Amino acid sequence: MKRSKIVTPVEGQSDSDFKAKADGIYAAMLGNINFPTPVPELTMIDGMIKAFGEALATAKDRDRNSVARKNDIRRDLTYALIQLASSVTTIANGDKTLLISSGFELAKPGQTIPLERPKGILLMDGRNSGELVVKIPTVKGAKSYGAQYTTDPLTASSEWTQQMTTTTRFTFRHLVTAQKYWCRMAAIGPYGQVVYSDAVCRVVQ
Repeated sequence: MKRSKIVTPVEGQSDSDFKAKADGIYAAMLGNINFPTPVPELTMIDGMIKAFGEALATAKDRDRNSVARKNDIRRDLTYALIQLASSVTTIANGDKTLLISSGFELAKPGQTIPLERPKGILLMDGRNSGELVVKIPTVKGAKSYGAQYTTDPLTASSEWTQQMTTTTRFTFRHLVTAQKYWCRMAAIGPYGQVVYSDAVCRVVQ
């Protein structure tokens, strides 16, 4: 039996429909005993939704700066919802009832496209001190990526810091020089799929 999966509200929606869906997910997750510790925290999601609503109203005059700010906030909210979808997917472990309770839509049968594990990860010095650049080849079917780092030593309990991006290259900044860091990339699909590259390390210059 195929496991149920969810669809994240990423593309193909108007701003008003996107906000309505985000509102619905937040309402469904708030106080949901199935997901007591979602990532990101719901207070963060709530704040971003409110900020998007305010920016959406301001952008109605089509001022270039207002529209750009609205688009930036929508992008950040999209990344946050992708992270939340990943958290929900991990906790639900394919349980259809739990997934439905999250407020996310379920993928239709046959809709999910498996993602291949990112290969050929590269980790390089950035242009400035305290920077590391991580890069992988494009993963077919991925809609976004999560660039992650953690400090040495790498263990099973290491806590990863993640930055969401739509590209396969990301620059970490303001790292501690002479410190060894481990980095990896997560490829994220439109239906909650997440696959990770190998982790590689480098001493920050």
